[in-house]
Amino acid sequence: MSALHVSALTHRHTTKVSCQAFSWRSIFLGASSAEAGETSSASKEKWAREEAAREQYNATMKAAMSNPFEYQPEIGLYYTEITPGMLVGTQIKSPEDVDRLVDFEGMTSVLNMQQDKDIEYWGVDLKPVIQRCKERGVQYIRVPAVDFSGDSLRGVSAKAAAALEYCMRGDFETSDGQDGSDAGPPPPGTCYCHCTAGLGRSPGAVIAWMYWFGDFGRLDDAYDFLTFKRPCGPKKEAIRAATWDLLGRPMENGEPWRPSHDNNDDNNSQEDPTPPPNAGVELTEEEKQVIRDAIFKKYPVSSIMAGQPPRAWNVFFDWLRGR
Repeated sequence: MSALHVSALTHRHTTKVSCQAFSWRSIFLGASSAEAGETSSASKEKWAREEAAREQYNATMKAAMSNPFEYQPEIGLYYTEITPGMLVGTQIKSPEDVDRLVDFEGMTSVLNMQQDKDIEYWGVDLKPVIQRCKERGVQYIRVPAVDFSGDSLRGVSAKAAAALEYCMRGDFETSDGQDGSDAGPPPPGTCYCHCTAGLGRSPGAVIAWMYWFGDFGRLDDAYDFLTFKRPCGPKKEAIRAATWDLLGRPMENGEPWRPSHDNNDDNNSQEDPTPPPNAGVELTEEEKQVIRDAIFKKYPVSSIMAGQPPRAWNVFFDWLRGR
C-alpha cells in the first residue's frame, strides 16, 4: 500500500505531507486506571457534575458548529492518526494519559489549543500533566484558541501551524543551535494535537498545517483528507481566511491586510475582513512558499517556545534507546 510520507528537513524547509492514500487508526484508550477506580467507588456527585458539563458542552457545540458531533469524556482518550507522527484527539486529563500516549504511540510533543477556562471547566489539573510530560521527555506547547470561534481559529492558525511544523521536525532549539543540553535536538517524533473534544480547533490547525506545509493544492482536499479519517467539523472558512491573510491579499483600498494572528481573546471586538469569494481555496507552490516564509518570520522557534515548559532530554533519549 502506498504510504503518506512525512520527512524531517532542515530549518527553513518544510515537512512534506503527500495526499496519497494510506491506512489510518482511530484509537480509544479508555479511561485511565484512576478514573476507572472512581467509577467503582460510586463518586456519584462528581459524575453528576461531569454529566451536566458534558450535556451543556455538547449543546453549545451543536449550536455553534452546526454539526452532529459530540464529546464523550467518559470514554477516555479518543484520537486518530492523521499522518504518520501526527495524532489529533481529545484532551489529556491526567499524567496517566501522558504515560499511555508515550508508551503506545511514542509521543514526543503535545500541542494543546485549550484556553485556561476550558481546562478549568473540565476540572483538569494541568500541573501534574505538564510535569509528567517533562519527566517522559515530551515537549508541551500551548497555543490557546477560543472554542467554537472561527475568528479565533483564523487568528491562531499560523502560530499553531508553526508549532506543529517544529513538533514534526523535533526542532525546539531556541538559540545558535543549542537548547541547553548536551544531547542536542531529538529526531522528529510523534505530536499529539488536541483541544477539548478534538473536533474543532485542533483538527482545524492540523488541516491548516497540511495545506500550507504539505502537498495539498486545494483546501477542500486537505479538509476532506482529515475529516474522512476523523469525523469532525472544524470551520473551513476560518482556514481559508487565514490563508488569505498570510498571502497579504489586497483590500478594496489596495492596502494589504496583515492580521496579528493572535486572536485568542473572547472579548476581541476587532472585525476581520471577509476574503473575496474563492480566495485561499487553492495554492500554487509559490504561494505556499510565501505562506511558509511569513509563518517562519513571525513565529520562529524562539517565539513558539517562549514561556513553554522544557522537557527532560535525558529521559527522552533513554526512551528512544529502549524502543
